[in-house]
Amino acid sequence: MRIPAGEESDVREGRVAEFRRERIVAAMVGVVYERGYAGASVSSVSARAKVSRHTFYELFDGLDDCFLAVLERGYRQVRGLISQAFEREDSWPDGVRGALAALLAFFDSEPVLAHVLLVEAAAAGSWARSRRERHLAALTSLIEDRWGAPADGHPHPLVPAGVMASLLGVLHTHLVTGREQPLVTLLGSLMGLVTAPYLDQRDVTREIDRAEILARELLARDTREHSHVHPTTTIITTTAIEIPNLLLDPRAHRARGSLHHLAEHPGASNRQIAKAVGIARDDQISTILARLARIGLLVKSSPRPGGPNAWSLTPHGLQVATALQDNPPARQPGRTATDAHHPPDDTHGLGIQTSHKYCVKP
Repeated sequence: MRIPAGEESDVREGRVAEFRRERIVAAMVGVVYERGYAGASVSSVSARAKVSRHTFYELFDGLDDCFLAVLERGYRQVRGLISQAFEREDSWPDGVRGALAALLAFFDSEPVLAHVLLVEAAAAGSWARSRRERHLAALTSLIEDRWGAPADGHPHPLVPAGVMASLLGVLHTHLVTGREQPLVTLLGSLMGLVTAPYLDQRDVTREIDRAEILARELLARDTREHSHVHPTTTIITTTAIEIPNLLLDPRAHRARGSLHHLAEHPGASNRQIAKAVGIARDDQISTILARLARIGLLVKSSPRPGGPNAWSLTPHGLQVATALQDNPPARQPGRTATDAHHPPDDTHGLGIQTSHKYCVKP
């Protein structure tokens, strides 16, 4: 069933708006990490996200609203990790251990986001602390519901909140003091802190030992995975995106330029894209666009019979455009200025069977 042209346009615009919103939220994390919330500004965030101030205010009411979006995204990620950990386990100690391991591993994989959520959020202002406290209360309630009554005794109702505050205090201290050890090395100590109000000393010691064994396993696994990363692989963050080899060639500026133009101008025609990337021949831009479409980066529609093609990026195309914009290929040794005017995307196809993994910001 064909989607009406008006609805198709709305879908494209919605995708682009979400793409820009995610870029701005990721930029907000980076700026706050580097400057603190007090040093952040709409201009600095917009510049980092490569959008205009006008676009920023189309998507957010202001800087506070944008930072709240950062906190909300972090809360959803943490809540999801905790829920999944408890669903995989039958006993509450196993669920707690799994949840703590998942959270620490996540924060180790996203150190910038971890610092913003655990350190900068507490210093951003009362409005941010209020939102953070609501999130913590909701997470505490989620954990209590998952483990039910973990012991025969009945600790004071404030114990869960106290345990949560203690956990955050340990993580906060680890981050602000700049300790080099991964957060997952704290797993045994944190497991002891959580279980101490509910178990006898022998059982607490056993849970600490189990957590420390798991921490060593996670560290060993992480070391093995990193040992297989090729030294020329560029890692921005943790979500890997397959990019055709030819798009990584410094000479392929026209193919990359077509992706970047469509990220900002969905629905552009062949002629509009050609003008944006500096191509004069109609057959040349048609070949490039067709090849990009063939590997799943673009989709084409014709708004009216006999009208010009309207091109837009697929969701994967948006991810590839982001990865390339954040991580532009360097000029290769031996390339000349003349080579740049004869990009391989005009002569060799798009490397459909070979690709590199880049990682893009969430």
